[in-house]
Amino acid sequence: MKNVLLALTTLMLLSGCSIKEASQRPYNYTLEPMMKLERFSVANQDVLKIAYVDAPSGLNSRAIVYKKEGAMLPYKYGAWSETPPLKLQYLITEALQDQHHFGSVISGTSMASNNLVLEPVIQNFEEVFREDGTSYVHVSIRFRLVEIKTGEVLGSTKLSSKKDVTNTHGAEGAVEAFNAATEDVIKSLSIWINELRK
Repeated sequence: MKNVLLALTTLMLLSGCSIKEASQRPYNYTLEPMMKLERFSVANQDVLKIAYVDAPSGLNSRAIVYKKEGAMLPYKYGAWSETPPLKLQYLITEALQDQHHFGSVISGTSMASNNLVLEPVIQNFEEVFREDGTSYVHVSIRFRLVEIKTGEVLGSTKLSSKKDVTNTHGAEGAVEAFNAATEDVIKSLSIWINELRK
């Protein structure tokens, strides 16, 4: 009898763990900042190509990673729907095109001719945990604007944003902070490039 009760108790405990484990399923998150940039009434004649976003090899993955005690670790139940460099190229292209400042804004894969190219390089795209257990995300991208005909670098800038993670529910909170920080960087980019190329 004692063995039967022990077996039933063990079975119930194992079932409980399985149910809990099954309730946490992998979820794909999208980098999707809610941007509303100033729209211009008249565009200039430039055709701007957004080059592929260069990034450290660790970011060419769909894993959402965080840095804790010097180690980079992936979230178990969260992943990006697209790699950050690929998604950032799309977001930058769409945001600058929607502003209507340039005659046209095209992605790096386009065969259309262009006179300018924007070269983005990700320097930081990470969630960092502090010693007290809180965390923040850091998004930092260096941009170079190059004139195709002459090869001249018209300007270069490094744009950064840090946002605290206030939602501690797994990867979801990190994604919210990544969206806010990415929005800051793209807004700053639009101001910088529109001043540089009037």
